[in-house]
Amino acid sequence: MGKSLTEKDFDQVESWIGTGPKIFNLLYSIKRDGCGASVFHQKCDNQGPTLTVLYNKEGSVYGGYTGLSWQSPEIGLNQSDDAAFLYQLYFSGNKISKKFPLKSGQTAICSYAGYGPFFGNSFYPDLYTFSGVIQKFSSGEYNLNGDMNTQFGKNYETGGTTSKEVNNGHLRVTDLEVYTVKDGQRKEPDLPTPWRKTAEWGTELLERLEEEVKGIQPPEELDVPHFNILLMGPLGSGKSSFCNLVSSVFRGRISHRARVGGDSETSTTTMFTPYTFGDKVSLQLYDTRGLAETDTLDLVQCNHMLEGNVPDFYEMASASLISNDDADFQHRPKLSHKTHCVVFVLDGSTVGDISTPMLHKLKTYRNLLNRKVTKIDKLCHKTDENVSNAFMSTTVKKVVEKVSEMFKLPRNNIWPIKNYEEEVESDENINILALFAIRQILFFAEDYLENMKVKQSRRSQKGKAKQAEGEVFGN
Repeated sequence: MGKSLTEKDFDQVESWIGTGPKIFNLLYSIKRDGCGASVFHQKCDNQGPTLTVLYNKEGSVYGGYTGLSWQSPEIGLNQSDDAAFLYQLYFSGNKISKKFPLKSGQTAICSYAGYGPFFGNSFYPDLYTFSGVIQKFSSGEYNLNGDMNTQFGKNYETGGTTSKEVNNGHLRVTDLEVYTVKDGQRKEPDLPTPWRKTAEWGTELLERLEEEVKGIQPPEELDVPHFNILLMGPLGSGKSSFCNLVSSVFRGRISHRARVGGDSETSTTTMFTPYTFGDKVSLQLYDTRGLAETDTLDLVQCNHMLEGNVPDFYEMASASLISNDDADFQHRPKLSHKTHCVVFVLDGSTVGDISTPMLHKLKTYRNLLNRKVTKIDKLCHKTDENVSNAFMSTTVKKVVEKVSEMFKLPRNNIWPIKNYEEEVESDENINILALFAIRQILFFAEDYLENMKVKQSRRSQKGKAKQAEGEVFGN
């Protein structure tokens, strides 16, 4: 889980509140403002409805909402609020969306000058965060002195969920935030300057990028007709859609060569499928089966694809993965069939929802790729905004930074694109964004093959030197 809530998380809370679009503004953060009851009340009292969010190191995110204002009485003030609820958004890094509504006639919150956010009755607290001042540990955590164990579910309907299944059995948090919640449509502010500088968008840039991409060719000495690019990513991340996008860019019309859609539990791609794009570009994309948490596509299978052991159109179903004994296994693949660059495809709208097991799986693949090929991470950002403003968007910037942090990659290795989904005609701005990513992919593949050319040249020189030594010895 990241350092703050995502737009999708706010959408979830908004739906739980159920009274229309909301604007969330941060009032208080213990990481920023310090963990103290007085500063909490100074910043949050008399602000109307608020959302309280707690984060811990395990990746759990939970808290409470109230439609009432916090106050600072000298005696605890218990209040009922039918709009109030407790909730959890993540548990140990996994998305868990649960709302715990207030029980009929029970106490929603308790306001008191010496307390932080307090949900429940002063004698029976469901979620009592802290009192007084709490110092931060060297670990970056705050060991809150409140209570969420003894009376959890007393005032709120938890449906059998225990506090341990929400907060991992403790109140040590990395941050506690309080947001004011007001009616209104959230709008993403644009940055004053682009976070990634490019030439001015338009027909001239589109034509220049097309020419650049067409001009990137494999070294002639290697006898490699095109760059082989392997696409990898979770189920539904958009790998097949990216193949259609690239085809659309070079055909000048919307293309549907790769099958897309299907349910979220099975991949629409089962074969090791290559896609070429005629003489216009030296690029061959290999679409692969989407990864699942319990996928049998292990590192051995991944390595077979990288090394060129898997023939084109091989059926890569979970029950028929290739092995060394397979009749179709390519034991001595040429460089022209090996992978020259790997692209991780991620859905930008769900980056914050990637589960811990899936993230571990992706990082494991990344570690293998670091030893095998040059790589680039491609982020699929699904948005309805004007695509030409992508590099002015704070949301896109944050997602790029999130992926960079998750995979420990430079941000210039991460390129957002928008797939064709609702459009029925080619769009200049979508094509420009795609060409930026395609150009960078080809640059990485070109660098890899240049390194291979140097290696082959040195091997050849060593071989000639040994042959010369043998001739001298024979004479």
